[in-house]
Amino acid sequence: MRYDFKRIEELAWFGIVAAGVFALEVLFRFNPEAITDWETWAKSLGAGMIRAAAGAVLAAVTKPGS
Repeated sequence: MRYDFKRIEELAWFGIVAAGVFALEVLFRFNPEAITDWETWAKSLGAGMIRAAAGAVLAAVTKPGS
């Protein structure tokens, strides 16, 4: 059996997993009493997920031998 590597799909999956792990980490530490501004909290969560996904994809694309 031969695995057909699909670069775009693999990178997208890698980014989605990284963003999901970031979101899970935030949710495990979730303390609603400490949040004073929910809009800022939600934007920060989204931005962190995007940053985690972009970092994972960038690391995969620029690794030696790719």
